[in-house]
Amino acid sequence: MSRRNVRHRSNSASKPAWVWFVLGNFTGGFAVFVLFLNGLQSEAPAAAVEPKRAEQAQPAERESKPRFDFYTLLQENQVPVPPPKTPQPARRGSAALDAEPQDSAAPAPPTVEPALVYILQAASFRDAAEAERLRAQLTLANLDVSVETASDSRGTWHRVLVGPYTSRSRVAKAREVLAEHQLMPLVLKRPQKR
Repeated sequence: MSRRNVRHRSNSASKPAWVWFVLGNFTGGFAVFVLFLNGLQSEAPAAAVEPKRAEQAQPAERESKPRFDFYTLLQENQVPVPPPKTPQPARRGSAALDAEPQDSAAPAPPTVEPALVYILQAASFRDAAEAERLRAQLTLANLDVSVETASDSRGTWHRVLVGPYTSRSRVAKAREVLAEHQLMPLVLKRPQKR
């Protein structure tokens, strides 16, 4: 028993490691805090002098900055554009407008633009048989399908076209049907054939 007491007494005489760790951290933190306070006291007089210098320098900077007047610069850089060398083509009905003056309240006739139709390109193939197979599938899905052949430097292509449609809502419905067949179509705009 006496040996146990001796060992126990020798262990109790030394401090545990965590006590030394906490004591060291506390001492180091206190030293950093004192150095930080010392640094703040030495910077305080220098910081008070700098605003006075900055206030004196601001009027000089304001005077030296260039002042931009946007509108005057634009007027100085304006370049006159000469009229076109080729005469403009006469519009329909322009001779009638020049001949007799009309009321300014009368609305101008609307300009007639060529009507555009939407066509969906479902796919394009090098092999005509593949294009015909897809055309048959889409025809069974109740779509208006045609195959168009085009040649370029890379060879002959057979394009499977769906349409033509005059409204965007019908194009959207056709795109949904093509999406059900795992196809991502291209939307093409073309002038309407008469």
